[in-house]
Amino acid sequence: MDHQSNQLQPYHNGPVVRMSASSESPNAFDPWLLWITLRRCWYWAIPVGVVLAVIAAFAVLQSFVPQFQATHHLAANKDWLIDSGVMPTPDDLARSEKTLITSPIVLSQVIDKPELQAYGLQDPDPDVREQTLISNLSIRGGGTRSAMSISYIDSDKKFAADVCNAVVEAYLQKRDEYDNRRIGRLEQWLTPQVEQLKRKVEEQEKLVSQLAKEAHGVAPGERVAAIENSDSIALVEKLRGEISDLEIELALMDAGIGIRNPSASDNIIVPSVAEFVPPVIQVERGEIDPDRLESLILNDKVVARAQEMYEIYRKQVLELEISERWRFDKERYARLQKDRDEWEAKLASARETASKTAVRILEDEIEEDYQRQLELAELEKERLRAEFAANADAKKAELERRSELMSEQEKLLIGDRRDQLVKRLQVLQDQYKTESDRLRQRDGNSVALQFANDDLERSRSMLHRIVDRLESIQMESKRGSSVISIAAATPPSRPVEAVPFKKMVMAGGGAFAIPFLIGLLWEFRTKRITDSLDLEKSHTLAPVVGELARAPRAASGRNSKSRRVFEESVDALRANLALSKDTRHARSFAVVSSMSGEGKSTAVSQLAISLAKSSGKTVLIIDCDMRCPDQHDVFGLALEPGLNEVLRKVVPMKEAINRELGDLVHVLPAGHLKASPHRLVSPDSMKELMDEALDSYQYVILDTAPVLSAGETLAIASVVDSTLVCVMRDLTRMDSVVRTTHRLEASGANVVGTIFSGVTPRQYSYRYGDYKYSDFGQMLAETAHRN
Repeated sequence: MDHQSNQLQPYHNGPVVRMSASSESPNAFDPWLLWITLRRCWYWAIPVGVVLAVIAAFAVLQSFVPQFQATHHLAANKDWLIDSGVMPTPDDLARSEKTLITSPIVLSQVIDKPELQAYGLQDPDPDVREQTLISNLSIRGGGTRSAMSISYIDSDKKFAADVCNAVVEAYLQKRDEYDNRRIGRLEQWLTPQVEQLKRKVEEQEKLVSQLAKEAHGVAPGERVAAIENSDSIALVEKLRGEISDLEIELALMDAGIGIRNPSASDNIIVPSVAEFVPPVIQVERGEIDPDRLESLILNDKVVARAQEMYEIYRKQVLELEISERWRFDKERYARLQKDRDEWEAKLASARETASKTAVRILEDEIEEDYQRQLELAELEKERLRAEFAANADAKKAELERRSELMSEQEKLLIGDRRDQLVKRLQVLQDQYKTESDRLRQRDGNSVALQFANDDLERSRSMLHRIVDRLESIQMESKRGSSVISIAAATPPSRPVEAVPFKKMVMAGGGAFAIPFLIGLLWEFRTKRITDSLDLEKSHTLAPVVGELARAPRAASGRNSKSRRVFEESVDALRANLALSKDTRHARSFAVVSSMSGEGKSTAVSQLAISLAKSSGKTVLIIDCDMRCPDQHDVFGLALEPGLNEVLRKVVPMKEAINRELGDLVHVLPAGHLKASPHRLVSPDSMKELMDEALDSYQYVILDTAPVLSAGETLAIASVVDSTLVCVMRDLTRMDSVVRTTHRLEASGANVVGTIFSGVTPRQYSYRYGDYKYSDFGQMLAETAHRN
């Protein structure tokens, strides 16, 4: 057939030039992959995750050991006998006493108890036992700031109560010791003050008596009364009162410092460190090795000689029996049997003697090795004992250093406060002295007598106040400890948590996520193409020329949304090819894919139909996938004759073409494969075939085999005008598409675009819209009537 116009000329525009690879790292993690993993793996990951979650929760439940919490309640002793506020009580009992309770001074007494060591605190290292005790011990408020609760958690309810009570007992004992030392320190500081004030009162009484004698005969009543009414006397009395108050406050503060800060002279008893518990070093006595025993027996000279002679006679007897010569020489046969039996008896006797000797030798060696192991065990125990003693000395030194209860910050605050009081007292004393001297210079002995009486009264007042304070402290100290026990710990009736719901949920949640994590790692590794944007981001691939919606099911109606969207996506692909500058003049198309099942056969058949309907010109479909053909099944046609017969020159192409579908769309099936496709398909044979086809048809569309598994597709793609790579959503891998494109371009194929198929109708409608016909059903009926 002659070509009538330029439209019937083959078109080949050369490979499409694309940009260089994107700078984006190929291993970058895309958060969208999480949704993809959930969408692809939910149907198997959820059942597997549920099973793993149940197993994990059951494992947690099986390994769960109920924990019991025993609690001892305490409170600050706010009772008083005569005077309230004499003995100080903590403002926040739990916060202020926590340091003392968790200190080694208290806990070392608990971990040293034999009954606790024998049951729960079994580790020979006291530091480990102390850390175990601290980790299970909790101290919190008891509802009010003056209440406190001490709790201990353990798997054994009785042991938890015993430990809790032991901690409280040790704490209260140590608290009583410090309270007693505080009272002793207070008496130690206040007693000298009382004695000093008594001596001062006696001296002032003598001075008043002397001044009264000197002032006799003078009428001091009027003069003194006048002075007392003056402002100077009022100022002096005020100064005298403030000085007295400051002196008492300083004395009590000094006593308070002694209370809060025990000195080295207090001889605080540091609890003894636990006694060394030697570890049990297993030393096992060896056993006799049978192989070694047998070796010693065989090496014995007597046994070796008897064994040798026995074997000689045994072989001679055996040789006679095998050759049956014993029938003719029975005398020799009997003599050899007798010698054999005698040497067998000698061998048994020699083995018994050698066995006893070998056993004795081996037992001596075993005993020697056992004694050597015992010596090494004793050396190891001595080393551990020395190490333990060194640690114990360090522990005692640490406990002695930590015996101070007052922090450095408290010392600084009290010291600053005392310095301020001393400065204020000095100022007041200087002012008082100035005023007193001025009055004495003006009024002489009368004023001196008045001042002496006032000083005497002030000293007596100070003495009475300090004595009263000391007596009150001594009296209030008899009320008992500053912290008292309200309710002792008892074995709890129920555990803290009967069922570990929180741990089971956490373990089950983690196990449930395992299959999804596996799916995520698999998806991240395979890098499947899930959206056309993935193809557009990779500038090494041909641009997306169209997206094909998922093919509708056969049961769906003609006017269903899925069929309407599918047909619209095919028409959009055809329009893009017809209008694109790279494909508008192309007449032959090869639709290829990386692997099977990526929708290329559906794209070929539907694209051919759309081209025929839109242009009204003939379209030939050639099924070049001779290994696994599909086009004859798509249209319900016979498989042969087909392409295979045409290439083997068995049937002319015009006779092999099936024209049952009408005047516009014809199909050349694949035919029945009887030889290797590589022998039939070559660039020359396919070029000759394409030239003959384009002489009769406006468009030729070729359905090919997968590129990566069938090399003949490269020869087919090299002779057509345009090659389209078909990619299936959620199936095709990115690296496969890249390798396919590189192979096609290396073979000379003109890869002009990529078809992204398998898009769901909903996703296609969301991206491109669903612009349906208002009279779509009527239009289909009229079209069917015309056909």
